[in-house]
Amino acid sequence: MTTIPFGRRAVLFSALALGCLASLGAQAQTWPTKPIKVIAPSTAGGAPDVYARALADLMSRELGQPMVVENAPAVGGMVAAQQMQRAQPDGYTLLVSTAGMMTITPNANPKARYQPADFTPICQGVDAGLVLAGSPTLGPKDFEALQQWLKAEKAPPSYSSYSPGSPAHFLGYQLSEALNVPMTHVPYRSGPQQIIDMVGGIAPLGFTQIATASPQIKAGKLVAFATTGPQRAPELPDVPTVRELGLPQLETTVWFGLTGPAGLPAPVAKRLTHAHRKVLASPEFRNRMATSGLVPSADICGDAFLKKMNDESARWARIVKATGFVAD
Repeated sequence: MTTIPFGRRAVLFSALALGCLASLGAQAQTWPTKPIKVIAPSTAGGAPDVYARALADLMSRELGQPMVVENAPAVGGMVAAQQMQRAQPDGYTLLVSTAGMMTITPNANPKARYQPADFTPICQGVDAGLVLAGSPTLGPKDFEALQQWLKAEKAPPSYSSYSPGSPAHFLGYQLSEALNVPMTHVPYRSGPQQIIDMVGGIAPLGFTQIATASPQIKAGKLVAFATTGPQRAPELPDVPTVRELGLPQLETTVWFGLTGPAGLPAPVAKRLTHAHRKVLASPEFRNRMATSGLVPSADICGDAFLKKMNDESARWARIVKATGFVAD
């Protein structure tokens, strides 16, 4: 066996590394030349999947190559995120990231082992506030009356969420903290099941998704007390925001966006950003999102998108720690 001197090995290694970088750079100039996979952290028909399929359909026209959605649900988005961590940084595997996946799961699940900085941020795509709603049988018809009711209850009142470890879960904790009223969390495994029990009075109060709850609110089967977005929700224009009610610390939106693996070549990231921005501005995309209760985001791309993820991660880290919640 021929032994290569250390100095020469270092030179060969450097040459190989430079060759790989040069190859990636050359590929980036012609990218894309084949179909692109988009990982969606939900089952088919879930809200992230709806965004992913609309995005894939319209971005493929901009990029000139098909974009194929692959569903990878479970564990707060961790499975999808870890799949992205293993992907080659060539632009042919992308991820629909979610607020929960990027800002809560890394703080709540010891097995996550990733942070927002471990990905290449492209753009935030859509967002939507949540709604604090309750059964009409509860009694209160507005937030002031609800607040009085909560404080008058002798036993700790309960609140529901559509998933343990979700923004809805931790918003309930923040409400309890803000009003200085002990409350018990009742988690569900899906929004539709939560709504069924809220309408039935089994879980009479909770934070939930506006798109899921608004038909029941408009039908008088649920009472809406507040929404959590920065502006009033278009679907519920008569319902005040938490900021209007003096609770700005509860302001929250659930968002989805597009990310790539770490080390994505700058020309590829730039082209993806340009295509994503064009899609967000298109009437077709806006119409498709409106039917799902999702609102196209403002222009939050690149470093601004990463900063938002880091800021929200710091917020949820405090609350996750305070609750003692650990995802299983």
